Amino acid sequence: MVGKTTQQRTQRATAVAMATLSITVTAALAGPLAAQEVIELPAEDLPLDADFEEIYRVGSLDGDGWDTFGRVGTVGFDGAGNLYILDTEAVRINVVDLQANLVRQFMREGQGPGEFGSDTAPALEFAVMEDGRVTVYDIGRMAFTIFGAGGEFERIVRFSGAQTSSAMIPEIQAVPGTDRVLATSEVNYLRRTAPGPDDEPSEPSFRHILSYDVSGDEVRIDSVAAGWLPPGDPEGFSPPLRAGVLPSGAVVYTDSSTYAIKSAVPGGRVTRVLTRPFQPRPVTRRVRADEIERRLEALGDARGDPIVQRMMEFRRGQIEAMEFFDEIPVVVDLRTSREGTIWVLHRGDADAEDNRIDLISSDGRYLGTLPPGSTAMPSAFGPNGLVAFVERDDLDVSYVSVKRLPEGIR
Repeated sequence: MVGKTTQQRTQRATAVAMATLSITVTAALAGPLAAQEVIELPAEDLPLDADFEEIYRVGSLDGDGWDTFGRVGTVGFDGAGNLYILDTEAVRINVVDLQANLVRQFMREGQGPGEFGSDTAPALEFAVMEDGRVTVYDIGRMAFTIFGAGGEFERIVRFSGAQTSSAMIPEIQAVPGTDRVLATSEVNYLRRTAPGPDDEPSEPSFRHILSYDVSGDEVRIDSVAAGWLPPGDPEGFSPPLRAGVLPSGAVVYTDSSTYAIKSAVPGGRVTRVLTRPFQPRPVTRRVRADEIERRLEALGDARGDPIVQRMMEFRRGQIEAMEFFDEIPVVVDLRTSREGTIWVLHRGDADAEDNRIDLISSDGRYLGTLPPGSTAMPSAFGPNGLVAFVERDDLDVSYVSVKRLPEGIR
């Protein structure tokens, strides 16, 4: 393998950036853990019905209506059940009530306050607070933009001068009762100012789960939990870091190849671990070959543009030479609902090939499992069991389906 992979460079940039960010990390993260409650959930699935009641669906192919979306990005609910839909091509957020009526639209393309560039719009992420205020993260500005409950621009909250890295924040979730958002997966960094001769931080020991306080004029970053960092540089089957916040303010997360859902209280201490007796599958030569073939097929074939061809050839070489973790992680994804139900997408045991979704209450009770193929993970959770799914039909038209969960699994 010649040189460093993209992931190696990203991890190194992350290490450097984390050394310069003003992050609050409590001693509990580095010190020995206090007594933890380990809850062993049942090995056998309790099937749940995924035939949820559909409330409405928005999105159309033809016409000049407000719901003729270019491409739907992030979606979210406020405390009243209004749905917020980001159209990344129109650079606009649409607010829809429970009767599928358009309530208002805000945000637009441009360079002024409350405006965003069309080139960075596909990477915008937002979180909706209970009262309808919206926090938008824009990697182009390296800042959070705050909109009021009526959609009016309020202010921009920037990172401080020392925090010069461009943080790639894949998704954010509002922390209940605060002006804070949680990054629900690992945050990586694109660049930073050149370090001085003595500015060489040690390699990271953790993958930090970060939250961002946007109540002031500058962003305040906190590490709310420290996830396990896999050894080496695995690109293939690296254990995912996924997190969600509960109504109490505690954070649940997964960071390993096993089924171990951890709960950390404010301050970072892990108080509970939820397990199911599913074992990770080994990554064999055949598994490696199949995964490389799958990624190469997904990469496709660029023709015509020499620059794009060279970029794809470079990526093709990276895929063919990528390193693998030695196990296929059990957990694929994790999310939390407004009521605190934990949704865990996982691979099941060695005899179950298809993914399924476990539902676990905020106090650690196993509620059951949604069978393979019965539903996708919701794109957003709202009050009173509302969930939204962003989908595309056979004609590649974007639409959003809003459904309501039964009371027992909200």
